[in-house]
Amino acid sequence: MKNTHSLKLRMSKHRRLAFKPSEYQHRYELVLDNMNNAGLDALLVHCPENITYLTGYETPGYYGYHCLVIVRGQQPVLVGRRIEMRTNVPEFSWLTQTESVEDHQIPIESTSKIIEKLGMARRKIGIEKSSWFFPVNEYEALRARLPRADLRDGSGLIEAARLIKSEAEVRMIRRAVAIADKATLAGIRVTKAGTTEDRIAAAVYKKWCEEGSEYTGLPNFIASGKRSGLCHSTWRGRKLNTNDHCIFEIAASKNRYAGAVFRVATVGRVKPIIRRLSDTSIEALLAVIDAIRPGIISEEVDKVGRDIIKRAGFGKHHHHRLGYSIGLNQPPDWGEGQIMSIRRGEKRMLQTNMTFHLVPGCLIAGELGIVNSATVRVTKTGCEVLNSIPLKLFEK
Repeated sequence: MKNTHSLKLRMSKHRRLAFKPSEYQHRYELVLDNMNNAGLDALLVHCPENITYLTGYETPGYYGYHCLVIVRGQQPVLVGRRIEMRTNVPEFSWLTQTESVEDHQIPIESTSKIIEKLGMARRKIGIEKSSWFFPVNEYEALRARLPRADLRDGSGLIEAARLIKSEAEVRMIRRAVAIADKATLAGIRVTKAGTTEDRIAAAVYKKWCEEGSEYTGLPNFIASGKRSGLCHSTWRGRKLNTNDHCIFEIAASKNRYAGAVFRVATVGRVKPIIRRLSDTSIEALLAVIDAIRPGIISEEVDKVGRDIIKRAGFGKHHHHRLGYSIGLNQPPDWGEGQIMSIRRGEKRMLQTNMTFHLVPGCLIAGELGIVNSATVRVTKTGCEVLNSIPLKLFEK
């Protein structure tokens, strides 16, 4: 059925766009439909990933003010710092309408003036209450400036569109996954007794950069020995001993799309606990991959992996969700877990072209941590693993 809420976007078309203009047009129409279903006349977008999703615009400078003003039936306007509007808008996006804010000006005043100019000062306006980058003081200032506007929570409207990836997005995630795999293998190759986490990290990042990864929303996690039991631990110079191990949780990014992998490498004799944990993690991961299909409820997938870990006697050390949506990423996260995770209590069903990073494993504080992971796509009939790196304990 033809989208009755579509708007032909006026686009600046150039070779630097990450996707074809038709891809952005389709995304915009999905969001316009969601706005219409929510009864909204306008939507103010502050989430950096959502702005990138709709427009291609990207910058790590979203610590400064940024707001995409979407009005049904009218062209979108991006409000932000002049230095960003003049440089990064033409470099990364198709946008043709912006409102620059000087550093000495009050951004909310500029935003409210745009809303008034577009005839929305007394209409139903959605705001992203859940956005990490829409602080309370900005919300209060907006309400004060637009006392007759009907401000409603528009959180999740764009995320609902982002959750199911297009084929073009899946291709971008594949590119990121391939880089993460290669970087992980580069780190594993130099893992040996007497080397340090710093040198291992250097090998990872050298390959990572050579293969074309851009910055990710989180650092890569490389830790050895007892430090592997720390959650989200980065390299700290520890020297590996004989009969030691090192963990690698590596992500890469292409045009802000992430893909990730988690593997374990050992040096010398493999400790029995390391082998048992690794075997359990791999068993759980393979079972989850086999269970994934369109229509299955997320928490049912989580239970498949969680039950295997419990039966192996490690249940009390499996502290986290089994997986999380992965795709667009900006600091402070490379995942989309705030959109959807494979976890207990998540009642939504998996759908074709959802993408997840599956991370069954265990952290034993003060002792060790072991996880084996996969970035996957839900297919029409099951699950596709996007990683090519062998799923095994790397023994050296």
